[in-house]
Amino acid sequence: MTLRVVCAGIAVLDQVFQVEGLPVDATKYTAVSRREVAGGIAANAAMAVARLGGAARLVSRVGADAAGQSLRAVLAAAEVDCSGLHTPPEGATATSAVFIDPRGERMLINHKDPALFRGAPDSASFAGADAVMCDLRWPEAARMGLQAAAIAGVPGVLDYDTAPEEARDLVARASHVIFSAAGLESLQPGDRRAALAAVAERYPGVAFAVTAGAEGAFWIAAGQSGKVPAVPVQAVDTLGAGDVYHGAAALALGEGKAFPEALRFASAAAALKVAQPSGPGAFPTRQEVTSLLETRL
Repeated sequence: MTLRVVCAGIAVLDQVFQVEGLPVDATKYTAVSRREVAGGIAANAAMAVARLGGAARLVSRVGADAAGQSLRAVLAAAEVDCSGLHTPPEGATATSAVFIDPRGERMLINHKDPALFRGAPDSASFAGADAVMCDLRWPEAARMGLQAAAIAGVPGVLDYDTAPEEARDLVARASHVIFSAAGLESLQPGDRRAALAAVAERYPGVAFAVTAGAEGAFWIAAGQSGKVPAVPVQAVDTLGAGDVYHGAAALALGEGKAFPEALRFASAAAALKVAQPSGPGAFPTRQEVTSLLETRL
């Protein structure tokens, strides 16, 4: 039976502009190219899971607008279960303007309509999950999803980047928390390893990791700690790399992999993602990840 991962959080329609340099001044800039892609943390994670051979269900919301229709079409084509993707009476679909430079680095401006994510999702959306992955953009959904994972005894993975104050309680509800460098700094400033150890002491029973780009990922769990090296790759487009990382990690944990091994799997998946321009073809397959792991890690 195919392992099911439920991804809860935000779905975004991204307008991606390729530029010769990221904006620095208050003036006009010219893009080399433009493309429209489906994005958002939870949506990208779900598409990554589906491409890697898992059964992905997305719990999110989109508006009754053209952007929402575009997102639904892309997600359906990616074979993501959209039974948990709802359109409430109010609220516009989340959108972003994204600038990508020749090094693959990105600058992103997002708009999320507060009306779209009022209240919690249907609890039935999390039924049958073998793993749950939540972002911080819809705290009520993350709270419900992580609780459902804990009750079912399956991994509940929290993608922790920059958290609103009302989302700080989610750390204790997760089985695994994967920080961005900025996310860890916001919760526990200082040296990454020391900060990770301090957070682990504060929340015993939770496994933690922090991704640090080319440095790889540092982790701590059950009294043990270590580092998973990054996979060297020529970056083309870093947009959504962290989302792919979290989706792949949740899938691997749901399959029973130990935390360090799940992070290695996620690192390979994210490396393959950044080597391609954003879009449906950028999500790696299981075979591609396995081949990269065999040759690089």
